[in-house]
Amino acid sequence: MQTGKIKLTDNWVNYLVNMPESGMGYQLVRIFLKGGKVLKKHKVLNSSILVLEDDEKIELGDIEKIELEK
Repeated sequence: MQTGKIKLTDNWVNYLVNMPESGMGYQLVRIFLKGGKVLKKHKVLNSSILVLEDDEKIELGDIEKIELEK
């Protein structure tokens, strides 16, 4: 299976670009979805590309909040 990717909106990019990196060129985040589900330890590349796990199917509009993993 191919891993999916979502290009984040400018609002999310502007938020993440001001947050620290978890590693070189990426951040580990929690994604809170509007339906109440929380996706943990997801990678965002260059503060702009959300990498989905195999078989995850979410749309950009499903995202309610993004937080850095602690």
